[in-house]
Amino acid sequence: MLDISFSELLMCFLVALVVLGPEKLPRVARGIGRWTGQAKAYMRNLSAELDRESHASDLRKQMDDARRIFNEESTSMKREFDGVADHGRSMLSDHPHPIHEGERPSDWAAPAAEAPAAPVIEHTHAAPSIDAPSWKPAAKTDPNG
Repeated sequence: MLDISFSELLMCFLVALVVLGPEKLPRVARGIGRWTGQAKAYMRNLSAELDRESHASDLRKQMDDARRIFNEESTSMKREFDGVADHGRSMLSDHPHPIHEGERPSDWAAPAAEAPAAPVIEHTHAAPSIDAPSWKPAAKTDPNG
């Protein structure tokens, strides 16, 4: 920032001491210190605000780019899907499927005999009864006697 050497700073202090006097110099130094502190705080706030704005504009630009890419891709995918759907429709209209017409071609073989049913597994153990519990409650004991 400012390139002031110690000797130049000392010379400024001596001139201020002679011009202002020893009574006013501390009060003026406090005022100058307060002003420089406020100026530094103002510059910090300004710098932080500019950084936030540049970051926000970068985010807006990224969002716009992402939105543009999404719209391009979705339009491209829609075009491809419509093309495939049109091709499928043209294939169906060029070669009608007999099932759609309710006919059965004569070269289709008759359905094979039905497969045998799955074997039935017989249980040799009886299932426990749900009505009566298989356990007996413990006998109540009287602690008094």
